[in-house]
Amino acid sequence: MTDAAPLLRRLAGRRLLARAVILFEALWPALWPPFAVVGVFLCAALLNLPPLLPAWLHLALLVLVLLAFGGLLFRGLRGIRVPDDQAADRRLERHSGLIHRPLSVLTDKPATPDSVGLALWHAHAARAIAQIGRLHVGLPQPGLARRDKRALRYALLLSLLAALAIANFDAPARLYAAVTPSLPVLPGAPATQLQAWITPPAYTRIAPIFLKPEGGNVSVPAGSHLTVNVSGGSSTPALSLNDRAGHFSALDHNSFQAEQELTRGGLLLVKRDGATLAAWTLTVVADQPPMVAWGDRPGRPPSGQQTRLPWDVSDDYGVTALQAELRLRDRPEAPPLVVTIPLPGGSPRSAHGLSQPDLTAHPWAGLPVVGRLIAHDFPGQTGTSADATFDIAERPFHNPVARMLIAARKSLSVHPDDRGDALGVLDGLMQQPEVFTGDLGAFLNLSGIYYGLVRNRAGSAVPEAQDMMWELALHMEEGQTEQSARSLEEARQAARDAMDKAQQQPNDANRADLAKKLEELRQAIDRHMQALLEEAQRNNSMMPFDPKAMQLSDRDMDRLAERAEQSAKEGRMADAQRQMAELERMLDQLRNARVQGGDSKQANSKRQRGKRQQSVVQDLIAREGGLLDHAQRRGDLNPSAEAADPAAEREADSRVQQALRRALGELMQQFTDLTGEASPGLGEADQAMRDSASQLNQGLDQDAGQSQQEAIAALQKGNREMGQAMAKQKGSQSGEGEEGDDEDGSDGAMGMMTMPDGQRDGHGMGPLPGSADRADPNGRDPLGRYNQGTSSDNTDVTVPEERERQRTQAIQEELRRRGAEQERPRQELDYIDRLLKQF
Repeated sequence: MTDAAPLLRRLAGRRLLARAVILFEALWPALWPPFAVVGVFLCAALLNLPPLLPAWLHLALLVLVLLAFGGLLFRGLRGIRVPDDQAADRRLERHSGLIHRPLSVLTDKPATPDSVGLALWHAHAARAIAQIGRLHVGLPQPGLARRDKRALRYALLLSLLAALAIANFDAPARLYAAVTPSLPVLPGAPATQLQAWITPPAYTRIAPIFLKPEGGNVSVPAGSHLTVNVSGGSSTPALSLNDRAGHFSALDHNSFQAEQELTRGGLLLVKRDGATLAAWTLTVVADQPPMVAWGDRPGRPPSGQQTRLPWDVSDDYGVTALQAELRLRDRPEAPPLVVTIPLPGGSPRSAHGLSQPDLTAHPWAGLPVVGRLIAHDFPGQTGTSADATFDIAERPFHNPVARMLIAARKSLSVHPDDRGDALGVLDGLMQQPEVFTGDLGAFLNLSGIYYGLVRNRAGSAVPEAQDMMWELALHMEEGQTEQSARSLEEARQAARDAMDKAQQQPNDANRADLAKKLEELRQAIDRHMQALLEEAQRNNSMMPFDPKAMQLSDRDMDRLAERAEQSAKEGRMADAQRQMAELERMLDQLRNARVQGGDSKQANSKRQRGKRQQSVVQDLIAREGGLLDHAQRRGDLNPSAEAADPAAEREADSRVQQALRRALGELMQQFTDLTGEASPGLGEADQAMRDSASQLNQGLDQDAGQSQQEAIAALQKGNREMGQAMAKQKGSQSGEGEEGDDEDGSDGAMGMMTMPDGQRDGHGMGPLPGSADRADPNGRDPLGRYNQGTSSDNTDVTVPEERERQRTQAIQEELRRRGAEQERPRQELDYIDRLLKQF
């Protein structure tokens, strides 16, 4: 029996396998019906059919499938029993072809226990054990084919595979939707939600700060606004900051809101029904006053007539205003002179710069003052600098009468109650009427100033007299023509500014202001032309002119100004801009036609100023390049990534662009004053900068970049034109001679006046301003009109009186003839009438 042990272990394994086969043959027929129900449902689920049903029908289908599955499963499993060893032995004997149940010998015992019987039994058992090695379990035969004669099980399997292929990657989602019907959810009790944020003051330019519900530490600027919203629940929450209670107001039956201005920090709590909903520790940062200091060397510059006001300012959230308060050093009780200093970029947090106002017309010009800077921030706090003592820049005067008037004017500024010194100067001038060279109007003005100070002892008489002294000094130094030219330039600049404002902010008010400025410009043109005519009559000749300039007519300029004014009133800004540009061109020709001159010292100063102006152009090119880099970088951003930072940068670039354009305008004016020529390139750069600023305001980075490229190219062109103009002036001045000092010790050398055609007079000297020899050798006046003759350079040549009389009579007759033609424009007739009054 020892050798039979392995066979018996093998028999145990065969029995286990046989029982499993028997159990499967019983289970499979029982499980097939419920599995078939599940298979049909899976096919429908993969085709996404159950979600198409109404919610209640979908739910009913799920219940029906579950009931069918459970009922069929219970019915099939109800009669199944786990097979024992005898059933396993019978299957092994049947499938192995054994007869007479030989495996039962292993469990049976002999009926007679005698030795012969036992021997026979053992021999029989040995033969049975020997047959174990030939035992076979056989394949399972559940007999499902007998029950499913139409093979519907294969059709179901094929349908499942097809539905799975149709569903593809959506299969999991469709199966989930099939077992989760969309049943209506009953409204439950709303959960408590809390939202809190702090809005800093607008001037800080800080975005709202949202407080985390879990709490934490938060720092905010003073003056911030706290807002807390609580939704859910019916009881009113409570707000407290350092045990100081706040108030919640009900928005609806379960929403509440509280607001509070934050002036101090502490522990901020939100509670409801005794429970803490949220807690934060707030730190309120107080706004610091601005800091301001003087820069290097304020006061009178080494050269020039503009007072230097260098400044350096900073503030935690931005400086809103900056001004210089100047007090007369020798009379500190006098009301201060307050000079507003423009700030770059609106309200910078930190900036430095140099303001150079022209204070030459102020009575304190040339006197020492004690100045301090005052900066203001948004909350109204002020910061002051240390005091600095310096002199206000003054205009140099060369005319002896003008010098004496300015000296008397200064004495009145220092000692307004002691008019003796000033009256002594004025009286001395009145005793020398010959110094006015026949200028009766100037002498009468001097008399009016003198008697005004003598008879009017009121304090207001001194400022009035000082203003009259200034105007009289300018008149003696420059003459009426130069004053009207300066007024014309001021009117031009005002019209330019009004045009820019009307284009950037088109509205009725700006258009009306533009029309007003154009009317003032037209009046300034009339006054200047009148001054030119009066000067020509005094000199018995026409003023020098540029023969290369186009022929001009004050009638044409008057007509253009009137058309531009009408276009502005009617809102046709494009026409107004075009007409204004044409008027500017004609005025530039008129200004360029006036001969500019000076001595060699002035020529050197001009060259130095020209070099500095070209350096400014290089700086403008560099700064414009920086704006172009910004625009190109913003253009490379993905539109989906566009956020607040590019918008803030674009706004800052627009302010910088406008500042660069203002600087360019000042440079153009200074260069024109220096050379008498306008640079077309700088004019093109001005237009490109204006387009760039407008496009930046509209968010058009690509267009702004194109305009900035055009501005850079135009600036480079203008720089070349400036160099050419300075080189031309240097060449025309290379042969200038010098004379000795005049009798009064002032510089008597007058630089050679550069004529347009390069010619000079026979003495090697240009004609003096206001002299009778300032006539054009080609016979045209500054307006391009032909003259009947020119005056001689020699004082010993007299013009025949009869010839002058005949020429005057011819001019009068022609003017009267034209004035009689009523079909001519009204402006032309008015102009002719003004000319006739001169005769």
